[in-house]
Amino acid sequence: MRYRFPIQKIILAVSTVLTFGCTKIKSTDIGADLLPAIDNITTFDTTFEVVASTFLTPDSMLPKLGRDINGNVGQFILGHISNDPQFGKTTASIFFEVKPDSYPFAFETVRDSLVFDSVVLCLRWTNTFGDTNAIQQVNVHRITELLKADTVYNTGKSVRYGELLGSKTFSPSELNDSLYLFKQNIDRQLRVRLNSNFGRSLLSFDTSASSPFNNDSLYRDFLKGFALIPQTAGTQANALMSFAMSDTATYLRLYYKFNKDGKTDTTHKDFTFNTLYGGAGINNIARSYNGSEASLHIGLRPRGDSLLYIQADPGTYSLLKFPGIDEFKQKKGNVIVHLAEISMQEVPTPGRRPNIFTTPEYLYLEMFDSASRRVLPFLSDGFLNGKFESYLFGGQRRYIADRNNNFVSAYKMNITRYMQGIVTRNNPNLQLKLFAPFSLRYEDLFITFALNNLSRGNIVLGGGNHASDKIKLRVVYSKL
Repeated sequence: MRYRFPIQKIILAVSTVLTFGCTKIKSTDIGADLLPAIDNITTFDTTFEVVASTFLTPDSMLPKLGRDINGNVGQFILGHISNDPQFGKTTASIFFEVKPDSYPFAFETVRDSLVFDSVVLCLRWTNTFGDTNAIQQVNVHRITELLKADTVYNTGKSVRYGELLGSKTFSPSELNDSLYLFKQNIDRQLRVRLNSNFGRSLLSFDTSASSPFNNDSLYRDFLKGFALIPQTAGTQANALMSFAMSDTATYLRLYYKFNKDGKTDTTHKDFTFNTLYGGAGINNIARSYNGSEASLHIGLRPRGDSLLYIQADPGTYSLLKFPGIDEFKQKKGNVIVHLAEISMQEVPTPGRRPNIFTTPEYLYLEMFDSASRRVLPFLSDGFLNGKFESYLFGGQRRYIADRNNNFVSAYKMNITRYMQGIVTRNNPNLQLKLFAPFSLRYEDLFITFALNNLSRGNIVLGGGNHASDKIKLRVVYSKL
């Protein structure tokens, strides 16, 4: 039996293969030159309603902070935000150990006694999010519970602490200053001078069998670590500061003098976070939304919300639904999806303070399977050889002028292949999780990558019910 195929169908089939086999649609370079002409005869442009609500990040989804394959820890956050009208208050505390480089640990062997000078806890500062001029106070306490260096803690973990060892009052802008101390240039450090009695006790230890300097177990019994706790009562502090924990400029430094051959010399010994014995570290970041704008918009809205309050990890996220996609599939059947792009933009609210609290550099989307409670990456749209590529997927912040000529942040994300899978392969129309992650980890796929700085960035987006600047899904498609 002989089958006859109309030449038009053959040409269309070949063009379809070429389109999906050879072309990668990029959210950063989509334009009229890359899309077929929208003539409303064979190629169409339509927009889907987005139903979205904002939620608090549960403990199970909080960022986990551990060491990388090189043994280094990233940046920890310290400070207090007392007045962000959009997102409320944040308090970030650091708990960490510092240790000698080796055991037994000893000072110089000299005839005369060592003379204590001072002891200073130092952390390498990297950047500040918030008001750099509002005064902060940080108290240093002695930790009273044993931390585990081989455990990865999330940002909800709190630690018990006791004795106050020191305190520092400063403005974050001072952290970018340089100092010249003991023949060394020192810059970009938070330096907290600790109690002299604590320093003298360190200087008094020898290397005997019962001394804390004999081995790691005895040392940790004596000093379980430090708790850096920001003052929150009666303060106008309004910033979070980032510190590089594994940097060589993060340490406990003990300054002392000794006499040798009739001469007095001043020197120091350092106890560091990165040692062969692996100091433990925990970064507790607590959010409070009471009285903020966000508190009025957090929680499920069955019909969606007009505003979405997205705060960088550990903060908030939104779930997006696209109820019109299923009806579209039923009515249109199998079509070619040339573009499926979600776009959203910042909406100024009364509490917006763009000169103090900046927006996230990246927003990100995951598929959320409510049945299995799993999140899945957009592998076909945003990854190349198992590596996330923002130029394919989008999500990077750009600036535009809104209807009132306000300078606002805007984001676009490409989900073209995901949409095609729903139409062609009957893939499920899942909810999508929108957030500003610190890092992503898909263990079953062996994929890990970072996007934003921890706790840096807040944004209010127009929701699906916003009067003018709503989040939307635009689809360009052609009939088969």
